[in-house]
Amino acid sequence: MDKNRPQISGESGFSVMELLMVLAIILVLSSLSLFYLTAHQALYKPDEQALLITDLFQEARQKSLTQRETHRLEINRTRKTVRLIDENTPATVDDDAVIREINLLEDTVVTVGVKPGNIDVNPPEPLPVPDANFLPSNYPTSIGDSVATFRFMANGTVTNGGNTATGTGAVVTGGTLHIWSPNKNVQTDADIARSITVIGSSGSVRLWEYDRSLTTTNKWKDSRRSGTYGGFTGN
Repeated sequence: MDKNRPQISGESGFSVMELLMVLAIILVLSSLSLFYLTAHQALYKPDEQALLITDLFQEARQKSLTQRETHRLEINRTRKTVRLIDENTPATVDDDAVIREINLLEDTVVTVGVKPGNIDVNPPEPLPVPDANFLPSNYPTSIGDSVATFRFMANGTVTNGGNTATGTGAVVTGGTLHIWSPNKNVQTDADIARSITVIGSSGSVRLWEYDRSLTTTNKWKDSRRSGTYGGFTGN
């Protein structure tokens, strides 16, 4: 017998049962991680949608002031889009140019526009800001679609879409745009709610968060993502 030959232990390696147990543990942990990751992502959908739209509002305001041209924001519930449009020459629609466009999520994931059934007040701006008004559009970029139109003017004000494709009859007005995730049991109620207020007289834009933990009657709180002349302030 060769004394220098290495001895082989009968206990080396893992048994089939041990390998199966390890594999089962890995599968359980992976499933739990996927479940919590999916739920975590769902919580952020309203915020993600609200921030994207807020950025477009801010860009519309900034460009209208710096370029001295009317910039139109169209929140289109029919096509599920938000478009930022440079009107260039206001007296004609032939030179309207889409600068940016984002797609909205399906209403079953995040609803944009209508107020949820379980929230009956708008954010507490110094002067009341009505809900955004969705009407059949007169503009070639969205003709006949259900659209809330915000026209940021060179003088800092915001008007509605008016009565024609060139904005005839437009009046200075703001709006509150509601953004919320539906409750899984009551689809018309919100689980998570955000709102964007646009002030017609000044063009200021503010993002709000609905906080049910507040003891006040109006549970909207300023998210601090507000802007002055296109910039952001706060945290």
